[in-house]
Amino acid sequence: MIRFGIVGGGLMGHGIAVALAEAGFGVVVHDPDPATLASLGERVEQALERGGTSPDDARIVAQRVTAARTLAALADCSDIVVEAVPERLEVKHVVLAALEERVSAVTPVWSNTSVLSLTEVAEGMRHPQRLVGVHWWNPPYVIPLVEVAPGRETDHRFVQEACDVLDGLGRTTVRLGRDVPGFIGNRLQFALVREALYLLEQGVCDAKTIDTVMRASLALRWPAVGPMENADFIGLELTKDILDSLAPHLSARTGGFPVLDALIGAGHRGRVTGAGLLPWPKGRDEDVARRLDAGIRDNLASLRNTRSA
Repeated sequence: MIRFGIVGGGLMGHGIAVALAEAGFGVVVHDPDPATLASLGERVEQALERGGTSPDDARIVAQRVTAARTLAALADCSDIVVEAVPERLEVKHVVLAALEERVSAVTPVWSNTSVLSLTEVAEGMRHPQRLVGVHWWNPPYVIPLVEVAPGRETDHRFVQEACDVLDGLGRTTVRLGRDVPGFIGNRLQFALVREALYLLEQGVCDAKTIDTVMRASLALRWPAVGPMENADFIGLELTKDILDSLAPHLSARTGGFPVLDALIGAGHRGRVTGAGLLPWPKGRDEDVARRLDAGIRDNLASLRNTRSA
């Protein structure tokens, strides 16, 4: 049985650990922050509870996740290492350099970067051929999609091995043909966010209206039919006509978002400060978390029904 080591025990690190442990794998997690490491067990248990795992099964799964106080201790017992540290190149370079001092040259390393170029993440590695981009979606123990991509120097044998392992876990695994910042999902997601911010800046509507339109239209369609299938469904001539008419009016901004700059400058950073694009009164964060979890599960059920139809 493969044993996984995860470097970084934060939001994604502990979530990936839960997903792997639920599949029966042993997982060792290291984080340089003692507080993060100390709370690992509690957060794993909370994730299992939110994921709907029965108490008896949760105890068994939680026992498969252990903490490693040092990177050396993690390296000694890991067949595959997952890098899940913050999305800053300098941090990833330091962690990967330290990791390569302690693991075999043939030990696969999976980076959970969600927006960085994997080729840039691999810069400075002695063995960049074993680095594979393996991007899980949050929460990893609920959302089945995992995006897998090579860097410029990645040996495709490691990519295939990663896909084989993930397929064996029952994940929805997609393999990219080449390295691209943001993989597929985040590029699509933040293209939509960019247009939403543009609509705000142009005074077309407020933030609440954007969310209402999204939840009452596109969000109802996309779990069943994706944008490519829908383009074929309505006809490519109509799709082209719409794009020819609409594309010149869409935002093409590549930097600088005044609406965000103004809010951040005023100290309104979203949920953590009580205000952002929307107000965040007490209790709204718990409500959003519940709705998000329930919505994902409902959509997953609908997706399964669609596939079996």
